[in-house]
Amino acid sequence: MATAQGRDWSSLPVDVLAQILSRIKWSSHPSFGLVCRQWQYACTLSPFYPAWITPLLLSATNVGTTSFRYYSPYYHKNFEIATKLDTPGAKMYCAKGLHLMLGSEFMVLSAELGTGAVCELPPTARPGFDFAVYDGVGRVCGVEAITGLTVSLAIKDSNDGWGEWEEHDIDDFHLVRAPFTASPDCNPVLHDGLLYVMGEDGRLIVYNGSSQDQRFEILEKPHGFGFKCHESYLFESDRGELMAALVGRRGTPVDIVKLNKRTMEWEKRERLEGRALFTGTLTTMMKRTNIKWMQDKVFLPRLFNWPETIHVDLVERDNELAFVPKLGSALPTKKGGNNDTNMWTHELGQGKEASPFWGTERLDYSIWVDFSNC
Repeated sequence: MATAQGRDWSSLPVDVLAQILSRIKWSSHPSFGLVCRQWQYACTLSPFYPAWITPLLLSATNVGTTSFRYYSPYYHKNFEIATKLDTPGAKMYCAKGLHLMLGSEFMVLSAELGTGAVCELPPTARPGFDFAVYDGVGRVCGVEAITGLTVSLAIKDSNDGWGEWEEHDIDDFHLVRAPFTASPDCNPVLHDGLLYVMGEDGRLIVYNGSSQDQRFEILEKPHGFGFKCHESYLFESDRGELMAALVGRRGTPVDIVKLNKRTMEWEKRERLEGRALFTGTLTTMMKRTNIKWMQDKVFLPRLFNWPETIHVDLVERDNELAFVPKLGSALPTKKGGNNDTNMWTHELGQGKEASPFWGTERLDYSIWVDFSNC
């Protein structure tokens, strides 16, 4: 009896601790491991990589089928999952949580990133969109913006099916102003229920799918950015602000501007106030982060060296997603996220001291996805 009374929680068998870990939230594991060395050791036997720390760069491999690969700028690792889509070569447009929108010729596809299940939307009259925007609820806007401007709208019905595409061409509305040329990387954005498309000079055009008379409106302001840039990406911030990331040739300078709705002019931002910006693809997103070295940084899909690839399962537990290595795959180093990042970044406020992205490899055919709110 004395021996039993002398035992404490730290003497629990490792297999019991492993069972406990398998039933608690992923985000609780670090606190669990702080109890004592025995509990910390048990955590190392249940390895995982949180999928919500930062947005991830989703790319695809095309070998007969399309398999998913996620790059984490925090860990500088690729996580490849076994889920495959029988849609080789399909263009990835955007994602809301686990819902991915892809496009192939005359077809838009909705896929589940966790299961690989694919749903086909009704065929389109267009051989392919330049962009597609999904609101995460039941509305998709397909946008042709490179040669003119056409917006096609599909809405989910009450039976969870998709209605036929409704197409609108800007030329049909005979706008008086000068022709509008969209930026080739304009990233159309749904903002306050309207679709905003940015011109290569910083002007904006708004599409209102609910209007019957005037679907398109070219805004009188802003007139432009006031300076030239090589690439421009429109996005809505985590505060609901309409903003743009402007990237110079070879990566410098990088400027962030916000639309002042009172003056309707672009205003330059010098800081992101503890946030990080992930851009350079068909999706751009700004996220608040507690990781100090990532704050006020802009991340572009350019790598200094190719990362290690780990084969994993994407596992959901209590509304949290994590990458769990398969047997035989490399185990996680719980460190990660240091100042020696292997993805090219720009820190706001660096000015002329910023380094261009010489010597980096662009990760093409990729989009940023965010699992923090799944």
